[in-house]
Amino acid sequence: MKNEKPNFKFDAELYDEQINWEARFNVEKDFFYNIFKSNNSKRLLDIGCGTARHAQLFSSFVEEVYAMDPSQEMIDYARERVVKSENVKLLTGGFKDLANIKIGNFDTITCLGNTLPILENRRKVKSALKSIKKRLNKGGIAIFQFINFEQSMIEKNSYYQPKIIRRDDGRIYLLNRHFEYGKIKTRADFITTVLDSENDIEIFNVDTTMMCTLKIRIFQKMALNCGFKKIHYLGNDTKESFNKAKHISLFATLKT
Repeated sequence: MKNEKPNFKFDAELYDEQINWEARFNVEKDFFYNIFKSNNSKRLLDIGCGTARHAQLFSSFVEEVYAMDPSQEMIDYARERVVKSENVKLLTGGFKDLANIKIGNFDTITCLGNTLPILENRRKVKSALKSIKKRLNKGGIAIFQFINFEQSMIEKNSYYQPKIIRRDDGRIYLLNRHFEYGKIKTRADFITTVLDSENDIEIFNVDTTMMCTLKIRIFQKMALNCGFKKIHYLGNDTKESFNKAKHISLFATLKT
């Protein structure tokens, strides 16, 4: 029997292209700038940085930025295509590497997208929270971003609006996400359809990830048990306090 090769690879460039970074930063940049300034943040770690777009943004807000991701491909792409500031340092690694890597402690640690829930289960999430707490200076803050895991919100938004990317070679990439709520784990399907120059389906691919169903009460209990003292929640618009019946995602700011 022949070894079958995957028919599609979701690469760093495609990951980067699916996000409207300008629109996203128009919503988020004032929130980050103000919270870094109020916390007097000088050293920052962005863990699960992906292509390091946020790290590049943060480089103008703080003196020193470390951007860390377990994917070497993401780090290589960030180095070649994204990071322009000399005060951004790129590292390959994840939460399990925090205890041993020699990078010192930080005033602020960010963990954006759904990096924390993608750890899949509560044990790993709690371990990550403990590792982050240990890397924070006294009075430091951690900022997490993840989707609203309320069942009604997941079911209402089970399919996201598709992203359409047109490449110079005539191919069209249709990118969609599907979520299926589970009490302990939520299934996330990343659906990719590639059309050739004749609009025929060339590739149809589904990558599935199981995410820890990280409801607010569960997250708060784990964070407090890990030693964080104050937690503040904002909706994804960064303007209003988080409303579980309204906001599709949230920002959680934790203080030591």
